[in-house]
Order: sequence, then structure tokens, then C-alpha cells
Amino acid sequence: MAALCWGGKVLPRADLWLTQTGDARPEAAPSFCMRLPVASPSSLLRRLTIAAVTALLALPALAEEPVTVADIGEPFAGARPVSLEKAPDAAQERSPIRFLLTFDDGPDSGPDGSTPVILRQLADNPVAPGIKAIFFVLTAHPRRGGGPAGQAQMRDTCAAGHLLAVHSGLPEGHVPHTRLTPEKLADSLRSGEADIVAQCGHVALVVRPPDWAHNDTTEAVYRQLGLGMLMADASARDGKIYGWHISLRRRSHMVSELERVGRAMATHRLEPVDGVVPVVVAFHDTNDFTASHMTEYLQILVDAARENGLPLADPPFYTDTGALEHAAVVRAAAGVYARESWP
Repeated sequence: MAALCWGGKVLPRADLWLTQTGDARPEAAPSFCMRLPVASPSSLLRRLTIAAVTALLALPALAEEPVTVADIGEPFAGARPVSLEKAPDAAQERSPIRFLLTFDDGPDSGPDGSTPVILRQLADNPVAPGIKAIFFVLTAHPRRGGGPAGQAQMRDTCAAGHLLAVHSGLPEGHVPHTRLTPEKLADSLRSGEADIVAQCGHVALVVRPPDWAHNDTTEAVYRQLGLGMLMADASARDGKIYGWHISLRRRSHMVSELERVGRAMATHRLEPVDGVVPVVVAFHDTNDFTASHMTEYLQILVDAARENGLPLADPPFYTDTGALEHAAVVRAAAGVYARESWP
């Protein structure tokens, strides 16, 4: 049997010798080496097995019967096999999502107006026929809800089972609420609610601030009037309606938006309402590109949810007006969204 000393030379010894000098000469080794017995391979294996069993016994859940050295002929005797089954996918433990669609800045009326084009696709599409949505309207602007055509469109929208809520009640239209005094803001919101009730008989008790601009003062006014501020978890970012407003990245953008939704669900920031998680998605019904691609957007949302491993409710969009309104009010009261900032 050979033994190895510090200098890297093989020495004709039956035991292992160590030297601290680096002198590999056999005749020098006895003077500078310590004698260490060499364990046989079978003895070393036996010791390692005993150590492994001892470590396993430190985990009570793994041992059902006492294990002795006599059992080592069959390693791990008495230990319960550890399950190697894959843990359930986290998505399987999540509540399914249901998309709550919202549209801002309308109505855009007329036979070829964007609002009626969108309504036709929500009613009749291959993804989920009969979808209901919330339309945040500019109730007093002459080219929106303040003229005869706009008022007629508001009536048609309500008659189709959709909800109308106030975006702005000012004749000037899209004015950020943060620019108004609390008194003027409150008066404009009351006026906007009255405009909607005059056309529909009912107004949804939620509000969305123009330009997403809000602060403690505006939120206090909303609460005073019994309105919940409904923001959004995902946005199509389609608020631009003049010049170049075609969205070439609409699919990849929605995948990214719903990835954020998945993270919010994983941390329990978004909670279920009636067994499903309402995911609020913001569009603008004044955008003619959005209007002409609405059916495609519906499919993109479903595809993006699946790509992110988000389970979908059946149906994946709200088709019941009462359930839609309840979900919107609950989400607004919670005030927590996948997004923490908005365009």
C-alpha cells in the first residue's frame, strides 16, 4: 500500500505520513511526519452511513421506528420516503380573474362614432358575448354628453346594460379635479350625476378623475358625495386621440400590464369579490383605433392572462350589470390596485 507525503511523492509506507518541510525523500519522512492510521474503504463507508442516519434521526418526521447500528446493513431502514411530488402551481391556488372594462372621455356619438362601434363589439364578439362596461362620461361638454347627440348616446349606452359614471360635469369637459376648489368640484360632480340620471335613471356611484389627477382634497370631496374613486389595474394607454395614436405594441403591453396584476395577486393586494378578482382595465372610447380593434383587445386580454398564468373566470368579462357595479364599488372602496401610478 502506498502513502502520500507533503511534497507530492509517493512513499513506500503502509500508513499515511505528513511532513511540514516539503522534503519528499523517503529517508527524511520519519523525522518530520505524524503517523495517522488509514481507514479501510469499508470502514469509511460504514462511518459515513452511520453519520447520515444520525442526521436523518434529527428530523422526527422522517423516522417512524427507532433505528440502530444493526439496521445499517440496509441504509435508512425505518425512514419514511420523502415525497418528490411537485408543489402545486401558485396559479392554481389563486382566485380566477374577471376583467372589468372601463371607458373614459365619451360619449363619442353618431353612426360612426367610437362609442357605438365599441358597444356593438362588446355585445357581439367571439370571446365573451354580452360584455358590460362602465363609461366615465363628460356629461356637459357640447361635443360629448352636453349636446343632443351625446345625450342620445348616453341613453343607448344605458339601454344596452352598461353603467355610466361621472368623469367631469363641467361644460369645459376634461378639466383635472385638482384644479378646482372643493366647492366647485362638488357642484360639478353633483351636476354630472344629475345629467346621467336624466338620461338613464341611474348613475354608478364611482368617479374617475380626469388625467388620473387626485389628492387628499379631491378624495375628501368624493367621500362627501358618497363616490368611490375607481382607478385601474391595467391601461391600454390610448388616451391620445389626435395625430399618431395607433398602438403597435398593444399585445406586448398588455402582457406586461397583466404581469403586474399577477404580482399584485401573489402578494394579496388584489382580493376576490364574489369569488373572482375584478381586474380593472382602462380604455378611451374616444379613440377610434381602440374602437376599431376592440374585439382584438378582448382576445389580447384573455391571451395575456393565460401567458401570465392567471386563471380566468367563466365568463372572463363582466356580463351582468349588477355584478359589475358591485365589483366596481368594492374595488373603489378598497383603493388598492396593481398599478401604483397612472398615465
